[in-house]
Amino acid sequence: MSARDDLTTYAATTRTITADSIAPYINAVEKAAYDRAIEAVRAEYLTGDTGTPEDEAYNQGISDAIVAIDGLVEIDALNEQSTT
Repeated sequence: MSARDDLTTYAATTRTITADSIAPYINAVEKAAYDRAIEAVRAEYLTGDTGTPEDEAYNQGISDAIVAIDGLVEIDALNEQSTT
């Protein structure tokens, strides 16, 4: 079952939904989205790298994008810790 399915099931079967009770489900949905984004970006790596400066720069851009997405995950985790 996906994080989204878990959230939908929880919302459909719970009489009272509070921000605190739904937060873990929202976090799981966000994490799944970050994971999918990273997977999509990784798929863009050049596998037949010719060693040209352009190819190296392109692959460096892909690496930078992954680092940026990971940074968002870390920021969200820190924000979550500061609110609990």
